[in-house]
Amino acid sequence: PAGRGAPRIDPKPILDGWKLLEATAIYRASGRNALYGGDGDSFSIGQVLLLPKPLLERRVLSDERIEVYDCGRRDIRSGQVDRRVLATLAFLAESGLRPSVTSLKCGHGVYTSSGNVSHHSSGNAVDIARVNGVPILGNQDDGSITEQTVKRLMNLQGTVRADQIISLLDIGGPTVAMSDHNDHIHVGFRPLFGENGKQGREAMAVLRPGQWEDLLDRLRRIDNPTVRVGKSKASIPARQRRASGAHRGE
Repeated sequence: PAGRGAPRIDPKPILDGWKLLEATAIYRASGRNALYGGDGDSFSIGQVLLLPKPLLERRVLSDERIEVYDCGRRDIRSGQVDRRVLATLAFLAESGLRPSVTSLKCGHGVYTSSGNVSHHSSGNAVDIARVNGVPILGNQDDGSITEQTVKRLMNLQGTVRADQIISLLDIGGPTVAMSDHNDHIHVGFRPLFGENGKQGREAMAVLRPGQWEDLLDRLRRIDNPTVRVGKSKASIPARQRRASGAHRGE
C-alpha cells in the first residue's frame, strides 16, 4: 500500500483492529447508536427505565409494540398503574419483545385464588397473555417465548426488579410456578408502603397523580438561601474545653 518498492505489510493485524473497533463501537456504520432501543428514538433502555411516570404513561400508550386492552389504557391514563409496571412494559418493548397486556387494575378481582389481596388491585401488577403475537398458553417449554420473556424480566434489578414473576416456570429468583397461570405471565411488585394500607392511602391522598411534578417544579423555583461565611453578631462563642477527660495522647 506504500507504493512500488515498499516493504510488504501483513494486513491481518489492521483488519483485526478494524473488527475490534467495530465490535466495540457505539455508533455503527449506519450512524445508529447500538445502545439505543429498537424504535430508533434518542432514548437508551437505561434512559427509558429512568423516565418519570407521566412520560412512561405516554410512551406506553403510544408504543405500537405494546398492546393494552381498552380498560387497561384507561387505568394508565388516569395514573392508576405503578411506574414500575410501566417501566417493565417499556423495557420489554425496547428489548425486542412485544407484550400484549390483558390485565392491569381494571377488570381484575381484589383477591387472588389463594385469598390474598392481589397486586392488581393497587395497580402494581400486569398480566401478559402474548409476546410477539405468540400466546403464552401452550408455549411454556424450554426455549419458548415464555421462558425468553421470564429470563428477560429477571435481568431487571433495583427498584424495577419484580417481586413476582408467575407462570408455569420456576427458574429461581422471583419466579413462581402456578397451575392457574398457564395462559399468562403475571409480573407483580410490592406496594411501596408495604402492608401498611392506611399509610399508603394517606400518602396517595396527599397529592393526586400529576401534582408531584407540579410540586417539584415549584421547589425548583425557590432560590437557595444565602449562607454567611463569617460569624454573625448573634453567634455564641464556643467554650474552649474538651468534651471528655481523656488524655491528649488518646
